[in-house]
Amino acid sequence: MSKRLAGRLVVLGITGSIAAYKSPEIVRALRAEGADVQALLTPAATRFVSPLTLRTLTGHAVDADLLDLLPDGRIGHIVAADAADAILIAPATAQWIGAMASGLAGDVVTAACLATTAPVIVAPAMDGEMWAHAATQTNATRLRDDFGYALVAPESGALASGATGVGRLAETAAIVDAVVAAIGAAPIREPNESRRPPAVPAGDLSGRRIVVTAGGTEEPIDAVRILANRSSGRQGIALAEAARDRGAEVIL
Repeated sequence: MSKRLAGRLVVLGITGSIAAYKSPEIVRALRAEGADVQALLTPAATRFVSPLTLRTLTGHAVDADLLDLLPDGRIGHIVAADAADAILIAPATAQWIGAMASGLAGDVVTAACLATTAPVIVAPAMDGEMWAHAATQTNATRLRDDFGYALVAPESGALASGATGVGRLAETAAIVDAVVAAIGAAPIREPNESRRPPAVPAGDLSGRRIVVTAGGTEEPIDAVRILANRSSGRQGIALAEAARDRGAEVIL
């Protein structure tokens, strides 16, 4: 069975919505179609989904800071913008849609979209009243009609606020289909691997699985008293990060 995104680089922009927890699922679905995936996160998005998770799933370092450079000195979001066959924003918040509609490059996701000529696909996710607000609708319409972005409309269902309405992130299959449709039969924009976002180096611990335990412990003496320690867990976390950076699969 042929993979519809074989050889393609899809840049996944993730913004600060609770629906960001679905981004690993989107990464897996894109990779199942043969795509190489690079993740860009807004600062708020890092509070909803772990950059480590995305780094592990994509094989690329996660770009979340406009001022960060790649190890070779290149500007990460510019490399992504130049090499991407498509940029997918999923989930896209009302805040991000408004900023993008105004051309405000305050994060790596908006900056990459401003810097690219690749097709951009936007999958909004927010509370129903936020999505229905005239300001959000005006901004979304501008992205579609003035910028030519493809919109994957949110669906109706249970929302994080506890309400039910239109604002739920579209299903992963629909989002992937929209990416495939946006790219169409266009040639691969950057076939030269050296000009794409670099892969995370394997390191000398590649293929190893390491388990690290960290943090304070408690041992009961009786039903009331315990023996405990004041360990912060910081050393264990540092060891886990060092092992990860050397290529190991780490369970913390």
